[in-house]
Amino acid sequence: MDINQISELFAQAIGAKNVITGERLALRGTGYCAASYDGDVLLTPCSAQEVSEVCRLAAEHGLAIVPHGGLTGLVQGTATAPGQVALSLEKMNRILDLDPVQGVVTAEAGVTLQQVIDAAEPHGFAPGVDLPSRGSCTLGGLASTNAGGIQAIRYGMARDNILGLEAVLADGTILDLNNTLLKNNAGYDLKQLFIGSEGTLGVITKITLRLHSRPSSVQTALIGCAGTEDLFQVLASTRKAFGASLLSFEAMWPEFFTQIATHLGNRLVSPDCGIYGVIETGQWGEPGQDDALTVFLAQCFEDGLLQDGTVAQSETQRRTIWQLREDADVIESLSGPCLSYDVGLRLNDIPGYVEQLQERIARDCPGVGCYVFGHMGDGNLHIMAGPAPDPISHAAIDGAVYGVLQQFAGTTVSAEHGIGLEKRAHLPLSRPDAAIAAMKQLKAALDPKCMLNPGKIFAC
Repeated sequence: MDINQISELFAQAIGAKNVITGERLALRGTGYCAASYDGDVLLTPCSAQEVSEVCRLAAEHGLAIVPHGGLTGLVQGTATAPGQVALSLEKMNRILDLDPVQGVVTAEAGVTLQQVIDAAEPHGFAPGVDLPSRGSCTLGGLASTNAGGIQAIRYGMARDNILGLEAVLADGTILDLNNTLLKNNAGYDLKQLFIGSEGTLGVITKITLRLHSRPSSVQTALIGCAGTEDLFQVLASTRKAFGASLLSFEAMWPEFFTQIATHLGNRLVSPDCGIYGVIETGQWGEPGQDDALTVFLAQCFEDGLLQDGTVAQSETQRRTIWQLREDADVIESLSGPCLSYDVGLRLNDIPGYVEQLQERIARDCPGVGCYVFGHMGDGNLHIMAGPAPDPISHAAIDGAVYGVLQQFAGTTVSAEHGIGLEKRAHLPLSRPDAAIAAMKQLKAALDPKCMLNPGKIFAC
């Protein structure tokens, strides 16, 4: 079918204004995936029933569907090709119910994370998942990629916060797996199949999230240590001192931190530390010891674990600290196009991995910078490497990142970003053959014609 035929087919089901092609499509940003609209057709249905009809028609005419969220993914999970149709749930953007007694919110998949944050705040609640792209990432994308973020050490991943969902299968069947109960052991928990499946098993159209009481206050610190061993000791001490009040524990290696701090003109701590961290703690209930984090850091200084550190004295200073950690796009603006990686290791293996990785990139990829940061509290490292102007550079950097990773046991090539197209060839490094075979059996059972996000995670 040509573009006109495809457009006419779906216009009958969801209206011509919701079938976007040509100049209207060209005006749209593709997010972090340049191939997001290479299929030349984008559908924007307004309800689960319309999504169902789109899937039914697509299956009937042999057209593949590629679900789109906020286009903030980094693994080419939203790439389309000719003959494939992109499907955005951006018009399904209503918060359907917020129950402050039950502590849950139910919303359509096109709702952004920031919308949920804003809706929950007046009731004293917040979602457990938070990430820098909160203003553009959608709940559907968050669920389908099992997003993690900066508070996973406290609240877990998306999977730990999703109580229920609704999904549309490849044949158009609407699967109601919605649930607002914290406890529900009635048979298989089928929603888990769709969380983290990257749109390959079904199109998520509705989600119920568990909400958490917002802390009455937070304390945020930027610290500098001589090396990772000292930072690990600070982490261990922080866990003991604050327990469940520890919200975030992030790390930034000097190459990353210095680039961003210099660009932003940020001089909160010394530029000569061996590694940097961000600590955030929460306090619930009546005002208590507002200087608890300051007292804790003073003890760390006395124990010789810190080279420098500061605690935010205002919300402006807090945001300045988080900007250092979250404004990773500065690296690309200064260094040119970079490749982004997302690996997970046991904490004790992190220092050796980073050291070997930096050595290998310096040896095998001359002129390429290596910038490491991430969620130290849960062993998730993000790596930006660049410039990477061509496929040869890409292959060499992949070889370094994953080649070194293979030297360590119990690792993952994707801690939170997913697999998409970008990491498909490397999936066997993290999952045994039998597990991948079982995944393919699930795919065949729910999408036998491979019509939903084909080629992502593994080849059909």
